[in-house]
Amino acid sequence: MRYRGVKTTMYASMALLSTVDILTAYLPLLGEQRGISPVAVGVLLALRSAATISSRLLLDVMLRWRSRERLIVISAGGAAVALAVVPVEGIGLVGMAAAMVVGGFLLGVGQPLTMSMLAMAVPGNARSSVLALRMVANRVGQVAVPGTAGVVAGAAGAAGAWWLSCVVLATAAVVSRRAGPGSLGA
Repeated sequence: MRYRGVKTTMYASMALLSTVDILTAYLPLLGEQRGISPVAVGVLLALRSAATISSRLLLDVMLRWRSRERLIVISAGGAAVALAVVPVEGIGLVGMAAAMVVGGFLLGVGQPLTMSMLAMAVPGNARSSVLALRMVANRVGQVAVPGTAGVVAGAAGAAGAWWLSCVVLATAAVVSRRAGPGSLGA
C-alpha cells in the first residue's frame, strides 16, 4: 500500500466491480417499477455484458490513444455519467439501452487496467501480494457497496441505490484524476 498509486487504483477497481453487482441487482427493480418486462431487463443486462466484452477487445487500440491512468479516469467517470441516466423517469427503453451499452463499455475498460496498473506500481517480488490485496479490496467492495446501497434503497428506492453506485464511480474518477498523470504507476 505504500507504493504510489496503489490505494487509488484499488479503489477504482473496487468501484468498477461493485457497480456491476449493483446493476445486476437493481435493474430488475427499476424495470418492475417502470413496468418493463423481465425479458427487456434481461436484454439490457445482456447489452451491458456485450459492451463490456467489446471494450476488452478494443483495449489495445484505446491504449494507443490514452495512457492507462487516463483510461481509468475516463472509465470510472464516464460510466458514472452514462449509468446515472438509467433511473431517470421518462428516458425510455431505448435511452436505457444506450446508457447501459455506454456504461458497460466503460466499466469493461477499467477493470483489466487496474490490474495491470497495480502490477506495474510495485516491484516484481510484490506483484502477487498486491494482486491478492486487489482481490480482497474487490470483495470488500462487493459487500460494502451493495450493503450500503440496500440501506439507501430502503430510504430512496432502487434509483437511490443505483445513484449511490454512480457516486462511488465518480469519486473513483476524481481520486484517480487527483493522483495525476504517471502517479498511478511506478
